[in-house]
Parts: sequence; C-alpha cells; structure tokens
Amino acid sequence: MSQAEAQGLADHQQRDASTLPRTRRAGLGGQVRQLLAVAGQPLPYLVLTAIFAALLLAGVAAANFHLAPLSYSAAAQAGAAEDLAAGHHYAVFDLNLDTRGLRREHIARLGAAPEVAVLGASHWQEAHADLLPGRRFYNAHVHRDYYEDLLAVVEMMVRHDRLPRTLIMSIRDMTFLPEQQRTDTLWLTALPDANAMAARLGIDRPRPEIRPLRRWLGLLSLSTAWDNALRWLLADRRPGPVDQPSLPTLDVLQADGSIRWSDAHHAQFTAERREHQVQIALAERRNRPLTIDPRGIDAVDRLLGLLAGRGVRVVLIHPPFHPDFYRQITDTPYGAGLLQVETVTARLAAAHGAAVVGSFDPAVAGCAPGMFIDAEHSSPACLRRLLDLVPGL
Repeated sequence: MSQAEAQGLADHQQRDASTLPRTRRAGLGGQVRQLLAVAGQPLPYLVLTAIFAALLLAGVAAANFHLAPLSYSAAAQAGAAEDLAAGHHYAVFDLNLDTRGLRREHIARLGAAPEVAVLGASHWQEAHADLLPGRRFYNAHVHRDYYEDLLAVVEMMVRHDRLPRTLIMSIRDMTFLPEQQRTDTLWLTALPDANAMAARLGIDRPRPEIRPLRRWLGLLSLSTAWDNALRWLLADRRPGPVDQPSLPTLDVLQADGSIRWSDAHHAQFTAERREHQVQIALAERRNRPLTIDPRGIDAVDRLLGLLAGRGVRVVLIHPPFHPDFYRQITDTPYGAGLLQVETVTARLAAAHGAAVVGSFDPAVAGCAPGMFIDAEHSSPACLRRLLDLVPGL
C-alpha cells in the first residue's frame, strides 16, 4: 500500500471514529423523543400513570401493613395472643387495632374456659379481672360492636370449647343498628365467624364475606402511613410484651383481655374534655332516630337459645351513659330509641330465662359524672357497680 493510500485509510477511520459519538447521541436523543411522544399520546400516558400510581399505593399499603401489624396481620395478632395467653401483657401505641382478629387468636389459646366472661363494646374495655377477685375472668370486648359481633365471639368460644359458666352480654344503644346506617367497618373483620355461628343457628341469609375487603382500604391512606412512621421513629418505647400492667406512654392490652390506659392518655381525661365530648355526642345524636333491625333481634334470640341449651348462664346488661348526656337525651328521638332497646332486651331475656341488669340510665347503677371519660365510656369504678348488680357474682 502506498503512503498516500495509507494516509487516506487513516483519515477515513478517524472520520468514522469522530462520528460514532454523535451517532450514539443522536440515537439516544431519538429514544428520548420517542418516549416523550408516547407520553404525549393519551393511552400510553394513562398506562404509565396507572403503573406509577399502583406502585405508589403498593408502597403505602406495605408501609401501613408493617407499621400497624395488629390492625392487619394475622401473624402479628397470633404472636401477641401467644404472649397474652402466657400471662404477659402487651404494649401498643394506641387501641386503634383489629380487636376482633386479636380476640380470635387469643380465645384459641386460652388455657381453660373462663368462669365469667363479658361480651360487648369498648364500654367494657376497662373491666379488669381484679373487679372479680377469685374468679377466672375474661374480657372479650371488641370496638364498636353490633349484633353480628355477639354471634362472632360466641362462635370463637364454641369452636375452642371455651364457653364460660356465666356470660355477661352487653346490649348497647347500637347493637341492633341496621347495616346501612353504620358508619364504620370494624365489624367486618369478624364476619366469617358471625357467618359460622349463623349457620349453627339456622339463619339462612349469611352476609357475603367479601365485604371485609372494605376494611383493607385503610392500608391505602398516605396520612396514616406518615403518622405511623413518625410514631415508630419518635417513640421512646416500642410495642411488644411487657410485665408492667401500665406504662407512661403506651396503652397496655392485659392478659385478661381488658386494657389499661397510658399515663399520657389518663392525663387527657380531664373534666373539661369530658364535658366537651358530652356536648359533641348530644349534637350528633339528639335528633337521630335509633332504628332497630328485626334480623338482629332474631339472631340474638337464636343465640340465647343456643347458650341456654349449653348450660351457659346469660346476663344481659346495658352500659350506662354519662349522667349529663342521659338527662339531656331523654326527651329526644334518640332517647325514645334507648327505651325501645331496653324493651327488646327485656323481652329477649324473658324468653330464655336470662337476667337483665343495669340501664342506659346511670342512676340505676349509681355511676357519677366523674366515673366517665366521655359520654359513654365509664371507668372501672362504674363497671364495678354494674357488676355488683349481677346476682351471684
């Protein structure tokens, strides 16, 4: 090859090398322009947006699941129940958790059937075993219960042969409230248990169990995930088993099924707060008619028949309201509804030989204003007076 030919080949290779980066840059720029062009088209843009939103929601759900395990994780509930059944207490940030799931796991692990058990809503959450010294006591309360919960928790007890000798069954103002008037979804997590009991009782219209999926929508709350994350990061103590019955900053689930407030929560239960809560409750309920679902009456009627057939002594009991609330609600549509609920309770008790004690009227048990933390949640002092009304306890 001549010197001229060699120089020409070298110049050609240099030109190729010098143009290669520009070619690559042009190719990359073309890809970016293509992606932007695709994003500018409606359908691909919507697909990309949907994928991004799905990933974001999945991340939020995963965060809520892991940061609030007692609300969503059966495994976490089982772990806490193991500690409770072993006689330990369990500390939690607060009581906004799935009490029904926890109850399901705890009852399955009870070493023996209790002598006395109380069934009801959070009105009974502070009923501790030391209110009945010398008795094997279990507090089976769940938050904001309805008649389905009475079926569900009794089903849990029947399933594991843990029915008590005496069952104190609380009938609150909204026990028989129709489903379409309920504003919460907590009760849905016990629906499978309620349906199992409905089958035992021959109720031919069980509720579709797909509806508990509504409870899982709480996993998608970004604000909840943020609050939970801050709580875990800033806490001076984390949830878990403890031997102390109460703590400064964490509420405690007791081994007997009851709860004890943290010192921080107790400090918030002032007379001013109590009065404010009474006024809020009056404004919300004063003019609201209290509807009773006949299906609920029929379900509880059949449940009482089953319990009587198994030799369980049933005591029906009404949790009282704060005296100021009850006095001002008496001559209202809601007050008329309370009287109807008490009438239904008396009729059910008479049909099955059950006892009825207490009243929505706090004067019956002698519960004073200072024995309440709000319009309807009373202290152990008031609950002790209610239990004193139960014959034979």
